[in-house]
Amino acid sequence: MKTLAAAIAVTAAFAGTAQAGEQDWPPADTSVSTVTRAQVVADLQAAREQGLVTTAELAYPPVTAQSATRLTREQVQQQLHAAQAAGLDQSGELDYPPVAG
Repeated sequence: MKTLAAAIAVTAAFAGTAQAGEQDWPPADTSVSTVTRAQVVADLQAAREQGLVTTAELAYPPVTAQSATRLTREQVQQQLHAAQAAGLDQSGELDYPPVAG
């Protein structure tokens, strides 16, 4: 019974401090703005026009169009064959990163 009473007393003592802790969280923002509201609105509008503002749940940046490659299919195949000949095309968990040989 004494153990139970001691446990209740300790719990009650810490309960009072737990509810009173961290009164200053989050800390007050003391930064000073260097731009005007109009500049922020203009920047936001420009970002929206460029498609840089996301509204999805995950908030990933939007996918941008891939630039056209300057290599032909034959050039890519030649590079692939050269990499295979050098042993640089290994894949899987055992050869990461790929090493020659």
